[in-house]
Formats: sequence, C-alpha cells, structure tokens
Amino acid sequence: MSPFKALSAVTAFAFLSACATAPQVTEPEATTPPGQDAPPVPRKAGPASDWPAERGRIMKGLSGSGDIALQVRDDGALQLLLPGADAFSRGAEEPKASLRDALDRIAAVLAPMTATDVQIFGHTDSMASELHNLQLSIRRAEKVAEYLRSRGVALSRLRADGKGESEPIADNRTEEGRAKNRRVEIIVRPLVR
Repeated sequence: MSPFKALSAVTAFAFLSACATAPQVTEPEATTPPGQDAPPVPRKAGPASDWPAERGRIMKGLSGSGDIALQVRDDGALQLLLPGADAFSRGAEEPKASLRDALDRIAAVLAPMTATDVQIFGHTDSMASELHNLQLSIRRAEKVAEYLRSRGVALSRLRADGKGESEPIADNRTEEGRAKNRRVEIIVRPLVR
C-alpha cells in the first residue's frame, strides 16, 4: 500500500469515527475559594405565571381566617402576619397549637402554588439578650419552615430567617405587647425567573 493510500485510509477512519460519536462537552465545575460561601443558586419558576392572579387566589384561600392578617406590600409581595399572642411561649421555639392550625391552612393553600417563594421571618420580644433573641427568632422561623414542609410545601421554596427583637409591633414593656412581638411573618412572592 502506498503511503498516500495509507494516509487516506487513516484520515477516512478518523473522519468516520468523529461522525459516529458526538464529542462530549462538559461544563467546568464552579469552584468557590476556600473560606467563602458558594454563591446562591438562582431560583427558577416553571411556566410564567400571572402573579396578581396567583396572589389573589392565595388571599381568597386564606380569607376568613381571623388569625392570619394579609397585606399586599409595596413591592407586590403578599405578607402574612400570624398570631403573635398565641404563636410561641416566651423563650420557646415550638409553635403553639393555634399557630399550627394557621400553618395548616397556609400550607393547604401554598403547597399547590409551586411558582411562589415563601420567606419566613421569626420575631421575639425583648426579654433576653439581643443575641439570644436573634438566635431564637431564627430557630422559630426554621421550625415554621419545617412544619410547612411537613405539610407539603416544597423545601426548595422555603427560606427562614430571624429578626430577633429588632422589629417590634407592640410595646415590649407589657406582657400583652411582648406576646404580640413573639410572632412569625411570611412573605410570599413569585419565584425569580
């Protein structure tokens, strides 16, 4: 076989091999420098939704619940204010029965609305140190998030955070005021597209 024919045969074989299998392209793995948190993963929604209509369905589903105050915020998000006086005992992170009842109603409405993001904020009175109250408020928000998850709201849609004693809605000098400040707020908005 002449060198030209051998080279042609090798070239043809290489060309046919390349056509038979598509090259595999892999995305490079994102690396986070040591000591830094990974950047947040963007939260995506499914098909585009009509947020005002979705918000209206949530409000309708929760209307008549005297223990859940609903308010549309300036940014269009829906704020749910849950009962303060009966939400948590002083120093406790487990929701009381009345709060669990309200959370059951909220979960029943929010679970099927998969294009929504649910952010939970815990709040405390001012009876302990600021650091203790911040930590307690975070644990309260996490307990509420876990409760909603156990009732069918997808964990990927839930975020929990605490505000401690920093945003009182009542006078912390009275027991009645402190009880109102031991509360949970839930902000519902459309998932980021």
